Amino acid sequence: MDGEAFVQLSTLYLDVAIQAKIEQPCRRCLCPVETLYTLHETFEVPIPPATESVDLWAPLLALVLSSHDPNVLCRPDCRGLCPACGADLNADPDHSCSKAQDERRTLGDLLK
Repeated sequence: MDGEAFVQLSTLYLDVAIQAKIEQPCRRCLCPVETLYTLHETFEVPIPPATESVDLWAPLLALVLSSHDPNVLCRPDCRGLCPACGADLNADPDHSCSKAQDERRTLGDLLK
């Protein structure tokens, strides 16, 4: 993180450049995906009266989290997981599940 800051009338004005690395699961296959974000933001933080220091962790974390995509893919052609057994279809493209799709039960079947 790099930037400039100044205080005026109980408000801290910040102009920051942030580089953040976020690791999150792929939305289809759950493999970890690491993404690097570079942000340049200007924002204000109110300073409460009689305060000697200001915690910037919460506003900076909110900036990073609001700018990232929560639905990342490990690759554009990710095949995801088998809906019946949960096998990774990227690792085994010729996967054929031993469980039949017709074995699914509905709520009506359970209430009979």
